[in-house]
Amino acid sequence: MPYISYKDIAQKLDLTKSSIIMLTSDMYKIAYNAIEHNEDFDLNIFIDTIIERLDKNSTLVIPTYNWGFCSGKPFIYNKTSSKTGSLGNTALKRNDFKRTKHPIYSFAVWGKDQDYLCSLNNTFAFDENSVFHYLATNHAVNIIIDTHFNDHYTICHYVEQILGVPYRYSKFFRADYTDEFGKTSKKTYQMSVKYIEKDVQGDAQILYEELKKQGIVEIQHINDSVIEYIDIYKSIDVIKKDILENNAYAQVQYKGQFDKIKDKGSKIYNIMQDLFPITRSLSGEGNRQTLNYLKDNHIGELNIKEYSSNQTTFDWNTPPEWNVEEAYIEDENGNKIIDFKNNNLHILGYSLPIDAVMPFYELDNNLYSLEDDVDAIPYVTSYYKERWGFCLTHNMRCELRKEPDKKYHVVIKSSLNKNGVITYGELIINGQSEEEILLSTYICHPSLANDNLSGVTVLTETAKYIYSLDNRRYTYRILFIPETIGALIYLKENIKHMQAYTKAGFVLSCLGDDGDYSRILSPYNNTYTDKIAHHVLKYITDNPKEYSFLERGSDERQFCAPLVDLPVNTLCRTKFGEFQEYHTSKDNLDFVSAKGLEGGYNLVTKCIYALENDFIYKINTIGEPQLGKYGLYPTISHKGSASNARHITNIIAYLNGKNSLLDIANILNINIEEVIFVVEKLKNNNLVTKI
Repeated sequence: MPYISYKDIAQKLDLTKSSIIMLTSDMYKIAYNAIEHNEDFDLNIFIDTIIERLDKNSTLVIPTYNWGFCSGKPFIYNKTSSKTGSLGNTALKRNDFKRTKHPIYSFAVWGKDQDYLCSLNNTFAFDENSVFHYLATNHAVNIIIDTHFNDHYTICHYVEQILGVPYRYSKFFRADYTDEFGKTSKKTYQMSVKYIEKDVQGDAQILYEELKKQGIVEIQHINDSVIEYIDIYKSIDVIKKDILENNAYAQVQYKGQFDKIKDKGSKIYNIMQDLFPITRSLSGEGNRQTLNYLKDNHIGELNIKEYSSNQTTFDWNTPPEWNVEEAYIEDENGNKIIDFKNNNLHILGYSLPIDAVMPFYELDNNLYSLEDDVDAIPYVTSYYKERWGFCLTHNMRCELRKEPDKKYHVVIKSSLNKNGVITYGELIINGQSEEEILLSTYICHPSLANDNLSGVTVLTETAKYIYSLDNRRYTYRILFIPETIGALIYLKENIKHMQAYTKAGFVLSCLGDDGDYSRILSPYNNTYTDKIAHHVLKYITDNPKEYSFLERGSDERQFCAPLVDLPVNTLCRTKFGEFQEYHTSKDNLDFVSAKGLEGGYNLVTKCIYALENDFIYKINTIGEPQLGKYGLYPTISHKGSASNARHITNIIAYLNGKNSLLDIANILNINIEEVIFVVEKLKNNNLVTKI
């Protein structure tokens, strides 16, 4: 076949498959052939020939990825080059292209949706606010020139993230970011990365063959170049099926059991599984290990702080740092009958070290069990009085009591360091306002799933949700602290700022069981937090439980104390102390569930959604607007035709510039989410003004 000039290749391309085109290329072969045929090769001319064939409704995106941000290198919007080919770098230098904002996965964009795509401010590389979501849901076509599917089909990672596959996790990266206007600041962005230790190896060739088999990949040859067309939307279902039904065999070779992750609750449960074995307390290595896990795997911007032990904190003396290396009881034959390594609830929290042999009748004075729950190990601590001890089931204790003179070797290798530290985590996610939302949970409990790994893990996933919010309204102050003393330490260092700026606050506790939802009120049930939480609970369950502040028990005690007086509620599913498994070994991974955790997550994020959107609006018209001409009212009047529009007109009736959307929802006895939805429609038609 005769040679086709690179200037004419665009005429041979099928650019009619979609109005949205992602162009991925390795231009080396086309450039080499052009030079071999005595042509002066110019990438700008090649781009021009493609644009000439596109109409005003078309959008063209070209990848301009750069992974330097992941290693701490600054991203400069107008200068950082693409690492994904010369075509992207050429597009970045043109005035008719504009770059999207994500510093790792950016695109050069031309055409109709340029402004929309370049306004996206997604922290997460592959989430529902990303360019990848736009391509996947708008039937974009990926045109691939002379590059291999394995090397470029990044849309696979988008599918992996929305499914929450267990072989990838969210990693956060922070570096200098210089925006299009030259303003430089520290920013944090996320990328989904593989667990190296899970032996994940990518090989997408089988997936590629399946896409070809189903006609989703079409192939064209021009000169000796290979041009491929992939319908991105159609490819998504094939990738999902491959991941969920075939152990991701085509997309990755994943050695080990594959958990099918389809929902947010399963993601949270997976985090809980990783954290459950760690020994936590008011202080110590277990707390540091927990916080470092969250920072390294989920919340890269988490600031891990330390506060010296043995200080006076308001009316409290901060306890020394406690660590335990080993703790067991063995019989005369050397058999370990109780071993802290089997269950970290076996040791009394903050136990002193001991290495002694004693008869059981003496040992029994240092044992703790539950007579009303005979097969459960209790969770018992002695933070502020020095003693040692072990916890065990009452059944086992009764068996041991049958031989009171039998001797046992008791070993606890622990340390109490008065020069140690209390460790806690702080995350500040800035918003447009200096007003803050406080979200706090406690990390001091060992292997107890609902109380309170559920709070820790739900808050971890909630932080990701907050990062994903476009045009975030409030600043979020997120705390992972040891209960009571951690709250007091934090207040000692931040109380004036928190009193000045806290708009609303929530303590997260016991959010993973399948029970109903509940909250602990502020002392007078009269804060903005109370209004938000009461409203959300009303529409998330038919049987919400609201407990008086007199039934408090977690860090709402400190945040709502008389001289602190922050607007804080505690959010739970079943409240602490109200379930039989509470503070026992039965509060384990079997007691909580992915569904329960997802419900807890939904409760928290719905409160945040309401807070973020509870603005005051004013209708722009005198009298009711004529909704019909905006497509919001039926144009033919008949019996019952106005019933669907009544909802809208009722909301309009209270948009007087004084009522907030929460006020209107409560007046009309409807969910604030419905009010927000209607007001968005009105806003899109310029019928309301935000006050």
